Order: sequence, then structure tokens, then C-alpha cells
Amino acid sequence: MKITIGKQESNWRLDKLIAQKFPQLSRTFIKEQVKSGRILVNEKPVKPSYELRENDTVVFTLEFTVSQKERKILPNPEIKLNIIYEDQDVIVINKPAGLQVHPRQDKNGLPLISELDSTLASGLLAHYPNIADVGDSPALRPGIVHRLDKDTSGVMIIAKNQLAFDWLKKQFQERKVAKKYIALVAGKPKENEGEIKNLLARSSSDPTKQKALPWDVKVKDGSREAITEYQVIKDLGDFTLLEAHPKTGRLHQIRVQFAALGLPVAGDSKYGGKTRQKPQGLARQFLHAQKLKITLPAGENKAFFAPLAQDLRETLEGLEKNLD
Repeated sequence: MKITIGKQESNWRLDKLIAQKFPQLSRTFIKEQVKSGRILVNEKPVKPSYELRENDTVVFTLEFTVSQKERKILPNPEIKLNIIYEDQDVIVINKPAGLQVHPRQDKNGLPLISELDSTLASGLLAHYPNIADVGDSPALRPGIVHRLDKDTSGVMIIAKNQLAFDWLKKQFQERKVAKKYIALVAGKPKENEGEIKNLLARSSSDPTKQKALPWDVKVKDGSREAITEYQVIKDLGDFTLLEAHPKTGRLHQIRVQFAALGLPVAGDSKYGGKTRQKPQGLARQFLHAQKLKITLPAGENKAFFAPLAQDLRETLEGLEKNLD
């Protein structure tokens, strides 16, 4: 692609101009491209801060110049980590809502170019470069044993070395990890506590979504069992605050299962339906991974806790005021 600089664009920094024209690309990624010589001005390599002049020619082919070998997650020190615990084997963080855990994949199984430096994985690589080779798919999920949805906050554990990764992965596979989520759902459960058991499978109408199927149905579409226990914490009028304890770790599990009961997680744009209910001011799904209990590679049993995020606390305060 070629851009010829006009009068109005003169005196712009090169990196700022490209960021303005391609908002899906981050500034860090753009600077990396310029420094690597993949973006040229008048057929010459320049600095990201290069001040453009009228009639300059900017040439770049971002999609095509990043080969499969070069397509890798970039460290980004601007992504800060809220560390709860750390030792020689693991890092435990409180992930904020709005931060994706790792890049999505393109049709070739490679990380999307637009997400190479904007996920938790980039923050981890910036602070812990040695995890670049850790995991079962380190090019996409370095050190990452489990994940939280982008708009779910709370406790996550990351492996710092391969032995730790294998140990933690086995803990999750054998269902020895105890997890507690706090969720606000629209409506009221029939019982104050219970167990949800069904099968989850990829939706045929939307591949980004899961669908819930009856536990005893016979299917051949890759469905997997999902089990979640729950207890009601508080009745908040049109909403119910509850604890959810997933015994399995399926994609979107809690969100899909409660939506299937007619109790969607408040603010859930994917599973909340066309007229999804949410309290005033809530800007994301009300789901928080509050507690994670696990045996660490060193053999110690530990429980990690992340306090409820501020936006969720404010939502609860508003609902409780409405009850008065």
C-alpha cells in the first residue's frame, strides 16, 4: 500500500499518521514495523518519530510483510500486571476487565496482527521474557494455563517454566482446582442453591458462541460435559447475586449455563439476548473470578483471592440503594 502525504498531513509524525489511518493497529506494533524497515518513507527506512513533508511517499504492506516465522506476540511493558502472588514457578494476577488474555487466531492458526501487542500475553512477555517458550502453544499462549473471558475480571495463575506449566495443567485436567466466581444474574433461580449439569457445544449459527444441550442427549458434534454448582448470596430485586463454582472449565461455561436457565449474567452482550438486562451504569458482564485454590508445583496448597472490581462494587451499591 502507498500513501502520498498531502498538505494537511505534513508535519505529522509517521507513527501518529499510521495510527490515525489504521486505528485497529496499536502504536507499539506500528513502531515495531517502522523500526524493522517494513514501513518506508520515500523508499528509505526512517524513525517512528519522522516528521512527514508534503509529497512524501509512505509505503507499507503490514499484512504481507509479516511472515509466519515473524508473526509473534510482541512484549508490551505498558500492560501492567496486578500481581497477587509470585514464586519461582508461578505468577498469580488479578486480571482487569477489558483485557484479552491472548490474541485470537487467524484462519492459518496464527495470532491476529492487530492483537500482537494488546493482550495479557504481551504484558507477561514484557515482564517475564523467559515464558516465551512455556506452554503447549507458546507462540499464542505463553505460560497461560487457563483463561478468563475478556470482560471477566479476577484471579489467574500463569506458569513461569515448563515443569510448572505441566504441573498446573494436570491440576486443571484432573479437576483438583477449586474456583469461585461472583456473578449477578437477571432474574431469580428457583432454588437458592443447586448444580447445573449439561453439555456444551459450538453453536452452528455463530461459531463464537456455545450452546447448552441436555445432559443425556446423544450428540456427535464435539460437545463436552459442563458442571457448575451455585449458591445465592442476595436477592437484589430484578437481579440475583450468587456464587458459582465451576467443576469443569469449558468456554463461556458460567455465562452459557445461566443463560440457558433464563438467568443470563447481567450485562452479557453475547448471551444476554436482544433485550439483555443490566443495572444502570454497568458497562460489561457482571462476572468476577474471586478465588482460586490450587496445589503449587512446590507442593504447597494455596488459595488466592481477588477483591471485587470497583465497577462491580458500584453496581451492587446502586442496586442495594434501590431496595431501600
